Amino acid sequence: MHTLNTHKRLLALTVAMAFGTPAAFAAENVWESIEVTAQKRNENISDVGIAITAFSGEQLEALGLESSTELIAFTPGVSLAGDIGGQRAIFNIRGVVQNDYADLAEAPVAVYVDGGYLASTQAQTFGLFDVARIEILKGPQGTLFGRNATGGLVNTVTAKPTADTEGYAEFTAARFEQYRFEGAISGELADGIYGRFSGFTNQQGEILENIYEDGAAPDTRLGSVGGGEDGYNDDTKAFRAQLLFDIGEEGSLLLSGNWSDTTKSEGPYQVVNTTEVKDADGNVIDVIYAADDPLGCDTIQAGACVDGNFNGDPFRPVQGGDFNGNFDPDGSGNKVNKDFAFDDQNKIKSKGLAATLDYAFEEFDFFAMSDYKEFERTVGLDSDQTASPELIFQSNSTIEQFSQEFRFSGETADLKWVGGLYYLSIDTDYSQGLAGSPTTFFLGGEENNTLVSLETESYSVFGQIDYSLTDDLVLVGGLRYTREDKDFVGNVYQNENTDDRVIEIDTSTPSLESTEQSNDQNLWSAKLQLEYSIGNSLYYAGINRGVKAGSFNAPLFGGFSFYEPEELTSYEAGLKHSFMQGSGVFNANVFYYDYSDYQSFSWVNNAGVVTNEEASFSGVELEVFLTPTDSLDVMVNFSYTDAVVEDLEVASGYFADTTPPFTPEYQASAMVRYNWDAFEGNMAAQLSANYQSETFHNARNFTAHEIDSYATADARLTWVDGQDKWSLAAYVDNLFDSDHELIGFDVSGFYGTSQISYAKPRTYGVTIRRNF
Repeated sequence: MHTLNTHKRLLALTVAMAFGTPAAFAAENVWESIEVTAQKRNENISDVGIAITAFSGEQLEALGLESSTELIAFTPGVSLAGDIGGQRAIFNIRGVVQNDYADLAEAPVAVYVDGGYLASTQAQTFGLFDVARIEILKGPQGTLFGRNATGGLVNTVTAKPTADTEGYAEFTAARFEQYRFEGAISGELADGIYGRFSGFTNQQGEILENIYEDGAAPDTRLGSVGGGEDGYNDDTKAFRAQLLFDIGEEGSLLLSGNWSDTTKSEGPYQVVNTTEVKDADGNVIDVIYAADDPLGCDTIQAGACVDGNFNGDPFRPVQGGDFNGNFDPDGSGNKVNKDFAFDDQNKIKSKGLAATLDYAFEEFDFFAMSDYKEFERTVGLDSDQTASPELIFQSNSTIEQFSQEFRFSGETADLKWVGGLYYLSIDTDYSQGLAGSPTTFFLGGEENNTLVSLETESYSVFGQIDYSLTDDLVLVGGLRYTREDKDFVGNVYQNENTDDRVIEIDTSTPSLESTEQSNDQNLWSAKLQLEYSIGNSLYYAGINRGVKAGSFNAPLFGGFSFYEPEELTSYEAGLKHSFMQGSGVFNANVFYYDYSDYQSFSWVNNAGVVTNEEASFSGVELEVFLTPTDSLDVMVNFSYTDAVVEDLEVASGYFADTTPPFTPEYQASAMVRYNWDAFEGNMAAQLSANYQSETFHNARNFTAHEIDSYATADARLTWVDGQDKWSLAAYVDNLFDSDHELIGFDVSGFYGTSQISYAKPRTYGVTIRRNF
């Protein structure tokens, strides 16, 4: 198989994304081949027949990426979903997404850190610090990775302890009073024992200015006590400690621990006024913007205005306003007007311990990993996002998980093989509810909470082989069997709400609905693929069967139910080609997904459920990386996705083919970087841009659910000294101050509004770094 010419200058940040990583931003840049572990062994990314986008730690630093989900802008076929105004974000790969905000739900895109699976979607939005590499794998990856997911996989590999003493300190100051510090130190502690300690802290002030005045018009009812604070901030601290022990010359044992603590404001949503359109039987068949209704109806039913909030008046106080006459103060600008708003409302904590053993026996390699994680999250959200004292969404969760993996691997002249056993236990305690202010029309002075526990135990056996049929032709085959047992307990309670900021569940009162259910599932995944290498090219084509386990719905106000496992047959073919003597790279792939029991999440008025549907997805992804000269680097990528959920019941008795939420048909991004020697070091100017076509924030795809297309751009200027000790960067993110929508939830039937979060405004800052 052809590999890149190591004597060529680095295609910094571009071709490196597909094949390599820079050693430093200096005039003597050299090529380093990047290795990935997509198939549970170290391989050059150019030799792997999987659609992968990979980022080295140096690339992440140069690109200025601070969060796991910021990688999306540079990865074709990957988009963003989430909730709580973006405080929790979820990867959507090729339209495969389940934006269920309940913490008992697992995402169809699996996220791993250092081989440990993150069971909670709340843990998938994490700060990037001291990272060696991130790999984004597209398509089902179930035959090799412990937790099967139909959409793909995001694998983060952190920097490990080193024999030589090294480290760095980095400080960023940016708009909105952001101050971020990151650092690490690594080295030998004793003979054969190495340590690494790293951490970061991020403080960001409020972006949203809240103009709320308690008791002010148009709604003079008193709001939440002490509310009305500014929002959209961040206070995060995290650290990671690692000890690496040599075991003779053939093995090692890595012990690691991590901890993080995040406090944020109430979710940074803003309000857009919307109106339900119903048929004569009361079924919601569309949602429109209230400004587009000249009559100013609460709700439109069979062409006439009807009372939507049970106050006896079918008309809104002001045309285009919500049920109480509220408007957003400045549209998509940074001003809001809401009563339940506190700058320290939402809290996320996590901690974990892991032990990883690697040992090379004479005939095979052995790997064992024990991993424990615990996550806690408390969320409060102004459900109507206005100055009216209506309902408050609240949730609380604790998730404990433990996994154990044993893996064996080896190779001969014609055969590479890997096999193993995997065990995963997840214990989830979760509550979600609505609390009513004393003066609200619904749940006045009370709160209704759904309280659940879900215990999951999963056992897997797996294996995969790569067999060389000829020198150029390889057959890949894999299989995984999983036994998954789930035990679910759910209850619904309603009791007095005495404090808007505290979740109060009186379990001594009778449960309004109670259930205990168990579900045992036998699941299997498989892969069959051919890979052909010729000259500078790798061609691959295969069939992949993925599966995601079924689980339980636990919506607000009850209505517990089970949904079936999701099964996917994926057909994919791709090409990886280098040209211009290694100065150019072209990657391409096409895919077709045939779903059975696709898990589709639909949201209606503060409640959501997952249903099983039939679906089919297809698409094309292209990547081009060029280095026309020693100083100029260019990256361009593009994706097209045609995702259809078939005959989704968008209203009682109404069926339609819909697009999954947060799935754009077209995406494109580009980056140009020019570097030159200056000031006894190297300067680099970088401009990047990305485009995304329109999407929907709701599976029902109604009129007001559409998120418009948008384009954004970022700029960055860096300098690195000749010894790679000091670096300085100045940057502007969202260069043209785009205010495009990101995430939305439709609550039109409750308040005549929808919750919308917008992109962070133009942000500029400087970063200084010292390596030692």
